[in-house]
Amino acid sequence: MVAAFGYNRLATPDARIGSEPSHSLIVVYGLGLVTALMIGLRYEVGGDWIPYLGIYDQIQLLTFSQAVLTYDPAYSAIVFVAGRLDAGIWLVNFACGVIMIFAMIRFCSRQPNPALTFLVAVPYLVIVVGMGYTRQAVAIGIILAGLADVDKQSTLKTLAYVFAAALFHKTALLILPLILAPVIRRSLLQSILGIIVSIGLFVLILKDQTDSLINNYIDSEYASSGAVVRVAMNFVPAVIAILLRKKMKFSSYQDDMWTAFALVSLITLPLVLTVSFTTAIDRLALFLIPLQIAILPRIPYVFGNGRALNAQLTIAVCAYSASVQLVWLVFATNAEYWLPYRAFFINAG
Repeated sequence: MVAAFGYNRLATPDARIGSEPSHSLIVVYGLGLVTALMIGLRYEVGGDWIPYLGIYDQIQLLTFSQAVLTYDPAYSAIVFVAGRLDAGIWLVNFACGVIMIFAMIRFCSRQPNPALTFLVAVPYLVIVVGMGYTRQAVAIGIILAGLADVDKQSTLKTLAYVFAAALFHKTALLILPLILAPVIRRSLLQSILGIIVSIGLFVLILKDQTDSLINNYIDSEYASSGAVVRVAMNFVPAVIAILLRKKMKFSSYQDDMWTAFALVSLITLPLVLTVSFTTAIDRLALFLIPLQIAILPRIPYVFGNGRALNAQLTIAVCAYSASVQLVWLVFATNAEYWLPYRAFFINAG
């Protein structure tokens, strides 16, 4: 994060979208490789470390077909292979880290300032989600990759990305209506096709687990720790996206899509404050994180009419990201599970 901050301070582009120097991507790919290694080589870091070890051990007792039918298929396949290689959980985490980070970089590379976009993702998506909620992290990364060219690619290709994300975590399907919302306004045929395929995906992936998902996220009335904070983090970019949507310089499709993301993000805040089943809203909020990564790095281009002001606003976005990281590290009730960072090759006995 410090490296990204320094780069953005010294190599801030001017206020014209598209003026980012090409070597920014070299920096982002370098940061991505280091970040993927940190995700993969962590040891006893993350709130779900013990549950994931349990999943790893359980899958070693199953056949491949049993594993992919019992847990999320793509994640189970990686765990199954790692187990047969006797590599341990670190190989699973490394593989997932590589997929997540480089899928996310695909999205970053399409933004005005790839390095700043990467930095905005670090405090929560990379550190908290990437090092704590492995399956959701990979799913969000794949969704970001699909959103990189969502306005240029076919509806079927977009659906393929969401399907791939759902193979790591089924709740990724919740975001599908928001991604396809702009299609309804543009093509009746594509809308019908999208609806048919979406229903097919829901049936295929969720057909045997609908009851358990409803029980875990709705009927149990389980309150997710930190849900209000996670939802509130989406609220700020949602307000910005609504108020300044015409200045964000998105394509028409992206404009409609991010507006849909923003509207749902605005709705989730009063919901999480009033309902008892906050876990369901919390899981949805995780998949709304792409809104933060799309909106916040564009602020310098919305208000920055010259290089100096653009640089100041870039620093402001960096400072906001740093404050998010600091507040979480100091005040989060479960931050102890991420601290201190321990490396597998040093601490594993």
